[in-house]
Amino acid sequence: MQTFQANTYHLPPLASESAQAMRQIVNGLAKPIASLGRLEELAIRLAGIEATTSLRLRQKTLLVFAADHGVTAEHVSATPKKVTIVQAGNMLAGHTAVAALAIAAHCQVQVIDIGIDSQRTFSKLINAKIAYGTQNIAQSPAMTREQALKSIKIGYATALAAINNGSEILAVGELGVGNTTTASAVVAACLQCNAAEVVGRGSNISDAKLAHKISIVQQALTRNQPDSTDPIDILAKVGGFEFGGKVGAMLAAAEHHTPLILDGFISYAAALLAQKIAPTITNYLVPSHVSHEKGSQRALQQLGLEPYFDLQLCVGEGTGAVMLMPWLDELAAILTHMNTLADMAIVYKK
Repeated sequence: MQTFQANTYHLPPLASESAQAMRQIVNGLAKPIASLGRLEELAIRLAGIEATTSLRLRQKTLLVFAADHGVTAEHVSATPKKVTIVQAGNMLAGHTAVAALAIAAHCQVQVIDIGIDSQRTFSKLINAKIAYGTQNIAQSPAMTREQALKSIKIGYATALAAINNGSEILAVGELGVGNTTTASAVVAACLQCNAAEVVGRGSNISDAKLAHKISIVQQALTRNQPDSTDPIDILAKVGGFEFGGKVGAMLAAAEHHTPLILDGFISYAAALLAQKIAPTITNYLVPSHVSHEKGSQRALQQLGLEPYFDLQLCVGEGTGAVMLMPWLDELAAILTHMNTLADMAIVYKK
């Protein structure tokens, strides 16, 4: 089994020739240079990832990793834990926020039960359950090191299967009550900062609950002492199964030159773990939005990523990632249908 130790995962470099060729293509469109702003930057980034200027953007898949968190026993969330399995069913039925957005974006949604604390199941729910939720990080490590490694392997295999089935664009989302508490602990451990610097309100909790949540995250860090240099130790001690799933998906996508769109705070926390395993992973990741969660800015700064929009989203699920997908369709239309400066020169001569 791959150990996924820090700095041990070596990814292929971005295709700089394809990126440069795409820069020339967008500069040659019939418009002022750089007038389409970051949309042009996105085209260049995608060309570098896919190693072609004939961008593959049509078949899109959102991978939603669903898992529960033992830390909900500390009353850190305004939402009861049973909502995780209920929302998994609603998502598969097309009735959650991201499911509705995915219909508009022509994006397939896969929901992976990687650790929901329920025996219920639904048609099309992918069963990859490692355990019935993690342990309470305020009292003990979240999981064993073996379980942490297994979660990454599951994420890798899930993403690879999607790619092999024709997915050209991947995105990651999540379901799991209490996951902003866990994400805060992961970010604090990765950045070696205090809980108060990264803990946000999550499910719109009160000031009193926010103070309690900060204390619980700090307690988890103090009790478990995650090693900031060891991403698997961080994942095992204060993480969640869906974080490992996302890490594995990121690694698989990068290895196979497939762009992967990040969502918000939970995705950025997972990306910090992936970055510790493969320092160049961020070259292959597309940040969608600036999450409303407090720790997002700190995580994004460390990742060196600048999201494309800010709508003050904090619903999770992968909503921000799916909202970026229509931009890809618009980009494909621009590259296919716009006149070039060379075309216009011919017109002017006539």
